[in-house]
This record gives sequence, structure tokens and C-alpha cells, in this order.
Amino acid sequence: MQIAGRPVSHSDYSWIQFITKWDFSSAVVVVDAYLDDHVPLSLKVRALYDVGSSAIVIGEPDDRLRHRAQLEGCQQWIRPDTGAADIARQICEIADGERTPRPDSVATGPHFTDRELQIMTAYASRRAPTAKALARSLGISIDTARSHLRAGRRKYENAGVEVGSRKRLQQALIGDGYMVDVDRWSALARW
Repeated sequence: MQIAGRPVSHSDYSWIQFITKWDFSSAVVVVDAYLDDHVPLSLKVRALYDVGSSAIVIGEPDDRLRHRAQLEGCQQWIRPDTGAADIARQICEIADGERTPRPDSVATGPHFTDRELQIMTAYASRRAPTAKALARSLGISIDTARSHLRAGRRKYENAGVEVGSRKRLQQALIGDGYMVDVDRWSALARW
């Protein structure tokens, strides 16, 4: 498959499917802002940026989610109602240009490790698994899962954000652009 005469290496429906096939050579990776899997958008963008790829996100406007993605290194946010020719043009411009450096302001609010962020967002998600179920699905011990959850909560609490309940953790993560509110998700007919 090609876009504007350029090869497209593959198209996937989950982050796991993508990373098992990806050879880390893509200059540009296009990501669905609302892909419902176990990895939050900001963490996908962070990972892509860290290996030298430019992340382009396609999704309905959500200021908090978009801002967080930009702090992590997102190069472009494109609305899904943008015409195909314009999307292709924007992708080519990003591929042909210099990658925009990640802003120095990534440190707004607590900085979470990749695993803290993954575990907290999954734990606070609408699926709301137990720490035990979460550990099992990620292939880690329950003590490790709980340790990452405690560390992330402690970082929020050190920043003055009360996250003692699952609901308050969810609210904090949504407010910081790490998660999408379930009502917004439903309005987009994503589940």
C-alpha cells in the first residue's frame, strides 16, 4: 500500500500487534488517538519519540489528550474528518521535515515511568481490573503491579493531588490527558 507514492509498511489494530511487527525504521507512525488497548496514547507517543519516529495522531479534538501527546513528542494531531488528500499531504510534510523537539515542559505535573502510567491507566479504566488481574495480563507479579500503582499514586499525592480511590485516580489521569473520559469515549461510539 502507498500514500502519495510512499510505501506504508503495515497497518495494525493494537499496539501489541504493531510492536511485534515493527522494525523501528519508520520515520512516521500514524496512531489512532482513541485506540482502546492497554497502552495509553501518551505512552505510545513517548515510545515512538524515544526511538526516533515522528508520531502523527488522528482523533477528535480533546485539548487535554492532545496537549499531553504534544508534551510527549506528537508531531501532528489530525482530525478524522480531514480529507484523505490533506491527511496524506500532512503525513508527507512531517516525513520530509525535521522532527520537532519534545518540549522542555514535559515535567508539568508528576513524571511517571512507562510502567506506572500503563498500570495506573489500566487500573483506572472503564474495565477496572483488579491489581491481580492486571499483573497476570501484563506478565508481572502482583507485588510489582502494586508497587508501580503505589509509586504513581505517591507522585500524584506529592504534587498535592488526592488519588486514594480508583475514581479520583481516574479523574486525575483524565485531567492530565493520560486517559479519555468514559462519557467522551461513549459519545465517540468507541465501544
